[in-house]
This record gives sequence, structure tokens and C-alpha cells, in this order.
Amino acid sequence: MPLGEGTLYVQFSVLIRSRSQSDLRSGSQLKVASVLMLTFVKLFHKMSRIPQPRNILSLSGEEKRKFLDSFEYVFSDIDGVVWNVANIIEGSGEGFNALRDAGKKLTFITNNSVRPEEQCLEKLKKVNIEIDANDLIHPSKSIIEYLKSIKFEGLIYAIASESIKNALKKEGFQIIDGPHVIIEESFRDLMGVVVSRDPVKAVVIDFDFNLTMTTMMRAHFYLRRPDCMLIGGASDYALPVTKDLSVLGPGGFLKVLEDASRKQMLLFGKPGKALADSLLKRYSISDPSRALMIGDMLDQDIRFGKLCGFQTLLVLSGGVKLDELLQQTDENVIPNYYANSMHDFVEFINDVKKSHA
Repeated sequence: MPLGEGTLYVQFSVLIRSRSQSDLRSGSQLKVASVLMLTFVKLFHKMSRIPQPRNILSLSGEEKRKFLDSFEYVFSDIDGVVWNVANIIEGSGEGFNALRDAGKKLTFITNNSVRPEEQCLEKLKKVNIEIDANDLIHPSKSIIEYLKSIKFEGLIYAIASESIKNALKKEGFQIIDGPHVIIEESFRDLMGVVVSRDPVKAVVIDFDFNLTMTTMMRAHFYLRRPDCMLIGGASDYALPVTKDLSVLGPGGFLKVLEDASRKQMLLFGKPGKALADSLLKRYSISDPSRALMIGDMLDQDIRFGKLCGFQTLLVLSGGVKLDELLQQTDENVIPNYYANSMHDFVEFINDVKKSHA
């Protein structure tokens, strides 16, 4: 037991035992106080052990060099890092190209399957980030790769964007969705659209702008079957639109379906373990600490990076503000480093070059 805790405990214990029988009430109050004090001390010790993320621009010249040399792979989110819904984040392209010029391999991992892959690659080009399609990872691609790997045959019920459904169809999978109807508020009508004889073998749920209670019920009906698997994509609880505005994400709906069906979901969006396993295998990463995960969300990007064993860096250009970051107590979502935006890497790498000159 640390000295501080032991000392406090002894002091309060002596005070309690020194009280006469007539002072039991006072002793009880002291005992409560001792418990509260011990709780405070334990919390203080725990807080003092929580690692603090470091701003990359505040590192010393030697620390910057060591950090840059410590990773080969860069895995990065897109929304909130390269762009927000409304606009491009200033300097993001320059930051990634500075890392590429420093010899780092770039791969982008997004939970956003609403935008088709071709559009995403084209938009990256507009900010001077050119990558091969194989280095863009998103839920629909990961789901398709998994289904192919297990030689899946059967009907898929999809609660997802048209982009995901079209991608699955393009690869030869049979897709059904719906019901796309407005029903009367009666259980007879409800059962008429929820109950289905279709031999569905997998339910895929991602972001669907037109999700309804009846589609969730239909999915739950299929998942009652022992041979029907549950597959998830994006699990974000909030979707940043701008730096100061977020809207509800699909994560809550995925959780409801998983809990109601009592089936373990295979999650192919961040921070899913299925995605982590797929990624490590795809890139044959033997030493995960030689990779850096960059993102703007703690629960999706940083948690995912930690799950993979990567180093982690949060940019403050998306869904998290600095005070929110510094108040975190969950070590699973606290990054090793942070930056205001990707543009900080331009200055960072210039500093490293100057220190070598």
C-alpha cells in the first residue's frame, strides 16, 4: 500500500478507536470520512498513472526524429482528418504528402461506405492525395472480402446505403431489403411485413438513411435462425458534420440489434476486432508498433488503433476538442500523440530535417 494511503488509514483508525462509547456517532462520521478520503487517494493515484498525449510540435528535436523513425505504416481515417462534410480541411493533403515523402506507406480506413469508392478516390486526388484502390479500406470492401473468404452462399438482408448494396450485388451476392412501406398502427399489419419466409443467411447493417422500426424488426426476425449471421459496418454513435456539429450515427442501432438477437456481431468498421484481424493479415504486419493510426474520433479511431497495437495520433480537426481529450480517463481511447490538424506534419517534418542539417 502506498505510504499516503496507509498513513491516512492509520490516522483515522486511531481516532475512531480512541472514542468512548458515548462518541460512537462521531466515530461513525470519522469512519465515513476515512472511507471517502481513501477513495479520493486511490482516485488520485489512478489519475496520476493515466498517460498524457503529447502534441507533436511540442516534442524536442530528438523526440521528433525518434517518433518519425518509429513507424513505417500510416493508417488514417478520412472524415474529420482530410475533410469534413462541408469542406476540405486546410493543409491535410500537404500533411499526408509530407509523410509519404518521408518514406511512410499511406492507407486510409473509413467507416463511411455511403460515398462510393470511386468518388472517394477522386475526392482524395483533388487534395493531391493519390492512392491505389487497394489502400482504401471501408466496411463494404471488408465485408465482401470476408464473405468471399468463407465462401458464403445464401441470401443477405441489408439495412445499408445503396452504395453498400450495389457493391455486394456487383460481387454476385443476392441482396434483399425493405419493407419500404408505411403501415397502419396495428399488430396484424405489423406481422404482415415483419414475418418473412426468405431463407436469409446473413444480416448486414450499416448506415441507412431510411432505417425504420419495421426494417429492424425484420432483421431481428431473420436473426432468430441459428444459421443467420450478423455483420456490421460503421458503428459510430455520432457523425461529425462540422467541428461544432454532430448528428446521430448508426452505432446505437447496431447495438440494439446485437443485444436483441443475442448474437455476436462481426464488426467490419472501426473499432471492430474483425476489421483489426483482417487489416493485420492483409498487410502482413508482424510488428504493430511500427504503424501509426491517425483519426479524429476517440471511440472509433483511437480505440481501433489501440486494439491493433498501433501507435495512435488524434487530430483536433474533427469530432474531439482539446479539453475533451485532456479530460479522458479511459486509457483505451487516449492517443499517444495529438496535432491540431494534418498540416502540423509539414512543420514537424521540416523541424526534423533542420535538426539533421
